[in-house]
Order: sequence, then C-alpha cells, then structure tokens
Amino acid sequence: MEKVKAKLAISLVTSNGTRYLSFCLKSVFEQTSQDFSLLIIDNGSNDDTVRFIKENYPQISLVEHPKNLGFAKAHNQAICWSDSVYVMMLNQDILLDKNYLLRALEFLDQHPEAAAVSGKVLAWDFEKNQRTKLIDSLGLRVLKNHRVVEIGQGEEDQGQFDQNEEVFGVSGAVPIYRRSALDEVKVTLDQGLKVSEYLDEDFFSYKEDVDLAYRLRLAGFKSFYLPGAVAYHDRTAKGGVDLSDRAVKRARRGKDRQVKVYSYKNHLLTLLKNEFFGNFIKFFFPIFFYELKKFGWLIFFEQSTLAGLAMYRKQKKKALAKRKFIIKKIRKISADELAKWYQ
Repeated sequence: MEKVKAKLAISLVTSNGTRYLSFCLKSVFEQTSQDFSLLIIDNGSNDDTVRFIKENYPQISLVEHPKNLGFAKAHNQAICWSDSVYVMMLNQDILLDKNYLLRALEFLDQHPEAAAVSGKVLAWDFEKNQRTKLIDSLGLRVLKNHRVVEIGQGEEDQGQFDQNEEVFGVSGAVPIYRRSALDEVKVTLDQGLKVSEYLDEDFFSYKEDVDLAYRLRLAGFKSFYLPGAVAYHDRTAKGGVDLSDRAVKRARRGKDRQVKVYSYKNHLLTLLKNEFFGNFIKFFFPIFFYELKKFGWLIFFEQSTLAGLAMYRKQKKKALAKRKFIIKKIRKISADELAKWYQ
C-alpha cells in the first residue's frame, strides 16, 4: 500500500461498529484542523460496517480483513502504511469536539519532549446520544499494587482538571503519538519470532495502551493530558472513581468475559515485560496482596477468567524475549525514576 503523507495519520480500527460510525466520522471531518489522512481497517465485521463506509465515505481508504486480527495488529498495520509526523489511534465509539486535533497538534508542535497526548475524555451516553459531564479518562495512573486506572473516571467534570498535566501514559481511546517516539520504542525481534511491533500483537486487545505507556516511560519520553482537547467515549469496559474492593468487584460483574480474560492476561504480560526487578521487590507486598485477592476472586466467582492465566503461560517465553529487547534497546531510566509514578 502506498504511504499517505500528512501531518497526522488517523487509524480507525472497526469491528461491527455500524451504529457508531456516522457519529464518529462526522466528528472527524468537522475538525478545524484538516491536515490529516484517515485509514480504516475493518477487523472482520459481520454487520453493515463495510457497506456503510463504502456508500457514505467512498473517499476513505479502507482495508477489509476477513477475520478479526486484533486491535494491536490492525493499528500496527495502519502505522506502517502511513507517513506522518504524528499518529492517532481512534476508537470507533468516540466523538471528537471540533477543536480536538487543533489543540493536540498545537501542543505537540510546541513541546518536542511530548511523545503522547490525549484530551479530556468524557462519557458519551450513546443510547440517549448525550454528551455528559462524567469523566471517562484523563490519562493513566499506576497504583503501588501496579493496578492501572483511568484518572478521574466516574467523577463529574466541574473544571477541577482544567490544567495541562504530565501523566504516566495516555488511554487508548483517542491518543495521539509522535511517530519518532513510537519508532524508538518499537520492539523488533529476530530469532525466528519475526516480531516488529509498536503495539504488542500478543495482547490482541485491551491493555496494549498500558504496555506502550510503560515503554515510552522507560525510554524517557513524556505523556500529557490536555483539557482543551475534548472527546466523548461510549466505553464498554468501565472502571470508576471508587477503588474499594467492593466497587471493583461490582464493576467486574458487568464486564464482558473476553474483556476480563484479555485484561487479566495482558496485565501480567505488561509487568513481565516492563517492570524492573528492583521495583518488584520494593512493592512486593502491595503487588502480592492485590494479585492474591484477585486470584481468590477468580477461583471462587469468576473461573472463566482463569483462561487468561493459561494464555499468559503460553506467551511467557516470547514476552521474556521482548523484555530482553526492552532492557537492551529501550530502557533509559532507573527503577526509582519509574517508581515515582506509583501512587
């Protein structure tokens, strides 16, 4: 495929997204900044997604896969097939405020130290087609037990987060990355594994944004939350501002089985690939008791999620090879510098 040159390359990965696309694409083409290319990769949709795109947006470059290759692999393809200064990974269930791209690109142009940015992502009540004041994500926060949460999720936006802020990493709902930074943290392995990835394709879907956030941090890059760039998200896998055990368990009951399986597996892979051994020791007790409680819950109430543990074991050898590459080629900061982000 011939590479398209633009300041920003937007990749939109679709999967049975017909109900969202008229809203999402309308918000993209109404942006005040139009210096972008758009590539849609469809992951084996069996609804009217492909027909809708072809009939209503024939000008859009569209790649059709006969089956679902995974969120990570599809976005990796889109990055490789484009040529731009910045890359945006867009979810199909996102609405963009008309100035989202303008605000984000202005910040990236003015702050070369920024490798990734995301705006104030608020909840979109799709069934009522209402843009709410409830916060979906302001970025990623890592707790001392290494659970990763969305900053502000579930809180009402009352202007309390209206300052630009550096964050551990950005959520995968609507992030924009500096391509040169992505190139520096891409994992490339030979040894018969044939791996060359921006997003880890073994993750398939879920938590790949957390893994990428870790690698950017390890390489010494910075990520930022920009309140002036606003988007709305109809999130299917929701957490919440309440971090108590009871609230976490309540939230898990409403999650899709596949989300829970992949999230569990990919959380373990992220730690295996990216964390310093010294930080495992330093935060041993918070990590141990969190994982123990989680495992106990799965044993008694959610045995189906344990399939993620079996998948993790199968992928562990490859993940360790990726860890060696990260230590040798990507890691530039110390364990203490990374540990400063654990709250």
